[in-house]
Amino acid sequence: MKPTLTLADYQRAAQTLGCKVAAIMAVASVESSGNGFYTDGSLKKKFEAHWFRYYTGKSVSTYTEAYAIDPKSAMLSTSWGKFQIMGFNHKISGYATVQAMVDAFNQNEQTHLSGFIGFIRDKKLEDELRNLNWTGFAYIYNGENYAKLGYHTKMAAAYAKFSTDPAIAEAEAEVKKKARTIRCC
Repeated sequence: MKPTLTLADYQRAAQTLGCKVAAIMAVASVESSGNGFYTDGSLKKKFEAHWFRYYTGKSVSTYTEAYAIDPKSAMLSTSWGKFQIMGFNHKISGYATVQAMVDAFNQNEQTHLSGFIGFIRDKKLEDELRNLNWTGFAYIYNGENYAKLGYHTKMAAAYAKFSTDPAIAEAEAEVKKKARTIRCC
């Protein structure tokens, strides 16, 4: 079993991004059903054939077919892990190459969270998370088809569910307390 995120990991990320723990959990829940790995321990991925066609001009329907033709383009054309970061976002997620990102993500969910933070900061999505602007967030995070796929409403619903969990509410209170302490001193 590969290491998964703890509530403390989410708290640190919320502190870093200035948002609520439940907001980050909502994104993970919608993007990967909350798990960065499949039950067999392999890294969760979603191949996007249209991106592979963009990079190579070739049409295939599976990651396996794409990888056999052009491994780098296959990885660039796939979203990875708990937050489903596209391979072509490897640099803004903190990795020099897509292979380095995939290798890191294959180790544990903490690397997925680190990549997510890098992506959020680069795309300047902190305000959308902080203000729970799921429409604005989903447009940048998921692309122009976000509404057709319902990402914004799914994230809003997931946030509503997580924000009523007593353990998460307690974690939110700790993040707020730490933020006040940092601001005041």
